[in-house]
Amino acid sequence: MRSKFVTVGLIGISASLVLAGCSSSAESEVTPTVIPSPSESVEVVAVLAQDACDDYFALDLVRSQINGDTADLTKKQKKDLLRELQSDIDLMVVSIDSAVIGGELPAKALSNAERIQNNVNKANPKLGTDGIKAKSLKRINLSAERIERYCVAAGNDLPIDNINARSM
Repeated sequence: MRSKFVTVGLIGISASLVLAGCSSSAESEVTPTVIPSPSESVEVVAVLAQDACDDYFALDLVRSQINGDTADLTKKQKKDLLRELQSDIDLMVVSIDSAVIGGELPAKALSNAERIQNNVNKANPKLGTDGIKAKSLKRINLSAERIERYCVAAGNDLPIDNINARSM
């Protein structure tokens, strides 16, 4: 009778060891798939900053044209340029807001984008880009430079087209 208890005990211990070995190996196989990799979430957030900076760079091309010589433009062209500027600013503010919410750009980037928007909206639409006062243009340029620094800090360098547009 004693040998039956020993035999049953040995079988029970063996079975528990086998089950313990199975459960630990299965657990180690499941663990890596349950935890998301940090790079996936970083890429999603970086896309927000990239979009915001792309919108800023589009605005910067228009701003470079306004800062350059616009004397050759007709009144209608100046009005169209102001409308394009306002449209680009609206897009930029929305995308920078998303990037700020996503944590990729600082909150000051949104403040500067809204400051640009407010200064452009003060312009007299009948005069087009000539309706932007010198003081407002200076504020627009200062805020734009700040946004550019935030974009560069986020890893989005100024495109070559923007550099070329500034030199013309």
